[in-house]
Amino acid sequence: MKILISAYACETGRGSEGEIAWRLVLELAKRHDIAVITRANLRPVHEEAFQRHGRPVNLQFIYFDLPWIFRFYKKGRRFFLLYYYLWQIGSGLLARRLQKQACYDLSHHLTGGMDWMPAGLALARGPFLWGPVGSEDTHPVLRRGLSTLSQWKDRMRLVARGTMRRFDPLVRLSGRRAGRILSHTPETMPRHLVRKMTPFTQTGIEETPSMVLPRENLGRAGELRLLFAGELKDWKGALLALQAALRFFEIYPSARLTIVGDGPLLSKITGMVAAHLHGDRVTLAGRLDMAGLVQAINHSDVFLYPSFHHGLATVVLQAMLTGVPVVCLEGDATGRTVKQEAGITVSLSNERDPVDDLASAIHRLAIDETYRQSLARAAQTIARERHAYASLADRIEQIYREMGARS
Repeated sequence: MKILISAYACETGRGSEGEIAWRLVLELAKRHDIAVITRANLRPVHEEAFQRHGRPVNLQFIYFDLPWIFRFYKKGRRFFLLYYYLWQIGSGLLARRLQKQACYDLSHHLTGGMDWMPAGLALARGPFLWGPVGSEDTHPVLRRGLSTLSQWKDRMRLVARGTMRRFDPLVRLSGRRAGRILSHTPETMPRHLVRKMTPFTQTGIEETPSMVLPRENLGRAGELRLLFAGELKDWKGALLALQAALRFFEIYPSARLTIVGDGPLLSKITGMVAAHLHGDRVTLAGRLDMAGLVQAINHSDVFLYPSFHHGLATVVLQAMLTGVPVVCLEGDATGRTVKQEAGITVSLSNERDPVDDLASAIHRLAIDETYRQSLARAAQTIARERHAYASLADRIEQIYREMGARS
């Protein structure tokens, strides 16, 4: 099949959504003729990768960006959403011209993942696959623990989401034109789109030494080693991880926590560590390169990642494939991946303190080594079998063929 893919982010070496798209299009190009519309500033990254590993025969990149004045004002995250919206329109008009010239069998909006922003490919003709897209909700229990500024940001996000879904003509067109919608948050999809929806988590993992060092011996070497790795911001759950670890330290004498990352919560976390009786059992490692992160995960026994409305992070799959069980929250893509198979997911309730429940989950893994190791083995199996990029590409390819046959 000839597939036209839109991937606003598609690059290797920087992780996140761009890395996911890069790995998926490489896999899909082994099975189909793939053309990818992406940002023009990614051309040097692609050329460097092709020099090292070769250029796939069936993969073509089509570079598009808005005029320089838009790029100038977008610098960093400033006006990102506006730039992204306009980029979707421009890439969609480009896709219309390309469709007339090349007659693609199907078009696929692969990244970015917001179901309340438009997909430019909806402007082109032919079968259209949208996603994975989605939008998480913040549980009221977690919202109460946010700073005033973060609570305001969360409310504004919900207002913007509702407004765009209801009134924006291009967002409405995207949902109407999509023959199938892949969603990583099926519970929050608008009701009128549910019949088109297929649950799908796109985050994958590649078993290479640069990304992961799987452990064969899953036993503990003395004290329980806890690890949190991620940006130090509210949505990533860094404060929850620290609070739960400190509470656990009050009842368990032989454990340590390492926090990898940097961000706006660093000063607050530093103050909490300094003020707590057991703060000397916490190590703030700062930001590490990928090699350092891989080593940190390999030397840990439990991975704490109580994030919320942030999708499934690659670092969670790195921990699972290493053989480190995950303690996380129920109700988002991370919880749906871990379940009670690759770790412990903590449910949220207005009647309970999530910090207590997270600390209890850590304690259970600390006192039952057989259970912890069984979760670690299951985590490795799940990461290998369900989240290898080849497996994810197989699922996408099946959907391509179903849509192609129907059209």
